[in-house]
Amino acid sequence: MSWTGSLIITEIPISCLFILVTGGSRYVPGLGNDDSGFGADPFTGAGRYIPGSSSNESAPSGVADPFTGKGAYSSAAQRQTQTNVYFPKTDGVTFEQANAPQIIAKLKELNEGAPQEHKLSEETMESLEGLLQVVCEASSSEPPPTIQQISLLWKVSHWPEEIVFPVLDILRLAVRHPQVNESLCGEAEGVQLCNHLLSLMRPEGRPANQLLALRTLCNCFSGRHGRALLMSQRETILSRAADLAAVCNKNIHIALATLVLNYAGCLHSQPDLEAKAQCLSVASRALETVQDKEAIFRLLVALGTTVASDHTAQDLARSLGVGSQISRYSTVSEPSKVGECCQLVLKALH
Repeated sequence: MSWTGSLIITEIPISCLFILVTGGSRYVPGLGNDDSGFGADPFTGAGRYIPGSSSNESAPSGVADPFTGKGAYSSAAQRQTQTNVYFPKTDGVTFEQANAPQIIAKLKELNEGAPQEHKLSEETMESLEGLLQVVCEASSSEPPPTIQQISLLWKVSHWPEEIVFPVLDILRLAVRHPQVNESLCGEAEGVQLCNHLLSLMRPEGRPANQLLALRTLCNCFSGRHGRALLMSQRETILSRAADLAAVCNKNIHIALATLVLNYAGCLHSQPDLEAKAQCLSVASRALETVQDKEAIFRLLVALGTTVASDHTAQDLARSLGVGSQISRYSTVSEPSKVGECCQLVLKALH
């Protein structure tokens, strides 16, 4: 099952907004505007660099995309012919959007104000810019990233936490590239990458870093080495990620839900009840606090994918009270995909 199109990431309530003031310009982590590709700063109304903000891409005409809602499910007749377009969802969901010029501009701005011991050389900046260009252009005729470029990215990802977010955005995009995925997620380096991202995801950390670390983990699923790494570190990663449901940031919740969904997809054809139990538990725990409908939808898809065609997992979900927990979403009509998906999960549990 393949779902195309861009991710809808709408505005965060002002009460849940995190503003990082850097060098006189505001950076609003994870806030997107689907029309322009920029974030709207509620205090200035101006566009700002937003890590992973959505672009104005749309789903191809006639394609129903449950993740974007663009052109999806335009009639009841269409819906009736598709009994379940939601789960099992076994191909990974990634965060693809980027505005490379703004990422580089923010990186240069922060580098100018960085402490002397952390300033990046012009050569390093050019290397990162070249890497970003390669990984952002799928059909690029550019040569693949070099080992030196990948090593520099890894080194700079350890910049001070208050200024590292543009580098994490480059990392998020880079791990989708097969060469980078193999280099950073391989057996020797992979555990170091996980530990670094987990340190950025600690509950008292910076929301921009938490968000981008989660999105980087989601994008690691796009490669064989990344999937193997994340499956080997599943228990630790999901445990740390689950704690972020308490953070008041809808985009963190969407990224958390996507991570759970990607794990559920990898586990779908495996008889690993312990792993599926953790997916069910994390999804159920997140649904206790998450309010955003897109995050809720992805958690429902994760639940559906986990229990689909697995009677033991279904029994476990029933014992956890998943059915009664999610039943309130069965009547959600805006967006309709939430109610429809919920009904299908409830059907699978009965």
